[in-house]
Order: sequence, then C-alpha cells, then structure tokens
Amino acid sequence: MTDTPPVDLTVSRLTALETGQTAMNQALGLMLDTLQQQTNLLREIAAVVQDEPGPSPVLQSLDELTEAVTQMGAGIESLSTKLDALPDAISAAMDASTAAPAEGSVSEVA
Repeated sequence: MTDTPPVDLTVSRLTALETGQTAMNQALGLMLDTLQQQTNLLREIAAVVQDEPGPSPVLQSLDELTEAVTQMGAGIESLSTKLDALPDAISAAMDASTAAPAEGSVSEVA
C-alpha cells in the first residue's frame, strides 16, 4: 500500500511550485524585454550605418587635437636639438673668451 501525502503537504508543494513558476515567468519576461530593447538599438545602429556619413564635429575635434599634438611634438624635438647643442656652444664661447687676449695686454704684439 502506498502512502499518499496529506492534503496540506500537497497544497504547500503546489503553492511553492506556483511561486517558482511565477518568478521564472517574470525573469523570462524581463529577459525578453531586454532582448527587445537590444534589438531596437541594433536596428537603430544599422539604420544609421546605412546613411551617408556627414561631417562629424567629433572627428574634426580629433583631427585638430592630432594636429596640435604633432606640432607640439615637432616643437619639443626642436627644443631638444637646441638643448643638446647648448653644452658645446657654451664650451666654445668660454674657450673663445679665455683664448682671446684682452685689449692692451702684453701678448698683443704687432
């Protein structure tokens, strides 16, 4: 003979199953809503991509920024070249000032 569960146990199990099913249905509904929103966004992106591109203020700003950085880089290279040559220029100027006789000195023999 098989024992049948009491009616109260059956009702509580059915209630738990119904609650679980309701939660799953809500979760699936949210997933479907999210997928629909993503689909709509993808359709909008696809429509924009198919349009002819127009002038972009962002692209223009990026071009200007790139040009400014390039010019700044060239200026830094020029400054670096001048700074690299500075020790030799100072050394040459000091050598010239110590090697040249002062006016009226004894070493100035004509």
